[in-house]
Amino acid sequence: MIPVRPESVIIMAGGKGSRLSPLKPVMEVCGKPMIQWVVELALKYSGDVYIATVRGHPAEDRLSKIRKLLYTSGRGYENDVVEAVSSVKLPALVLPSDVPFLEEDAVELLLRECDSSICTLLTQGDFVGVSLWKSLNLQDYQSINYPRRIMNVNTWNDLTEINKLCHE
Repeated sequence: MIPVRPESVIIMAGGKGSRLSPLKPVMEVCGKPMIQWVVELALKYSGDVYIATVRGHPAEDRLSKIRKLLYTSGRGYENDVVEAVSSVKLPALVLPSDVPFLEEDAVELLLRECDSSICTLLTQGDFVGVSLWKSLNLQDYQSINYPRRIMNVNTWNDLTEINKLCHE
């Protein structure tokens, strides 16, 4: 199957960060802001890369210096994704800001295997927030299983664990 090429990439960075910090997207991982790792991956798929956040987010000023911002209402990840995707060219790849070491082969699997309007990537059976939107048809949905672990940074322990990888 021919992989889909996204017109846009949206990086979600508007969460409350209640388990770690509201500054989570700009916290350092291996010497640079966590979100910068995701931006670098996103730019391999599209030049139209946006950061979705909420107005007044504690990291808003720093995020605005990285990429153009899309504002969402902050009514939860799923609602914010729909709002963000509705404002860009489709197909759109959606990436969370807290997967700094997301591998290209995981994204390539999603782009290659997606046969539905909306496809989401599962890592070892769990949602990780990575999705491909070909349309806004919420009824035509597919999950794609990625066999390896995608490290999602949600806690201080996760941050410590992922930073240990810098020296391996």
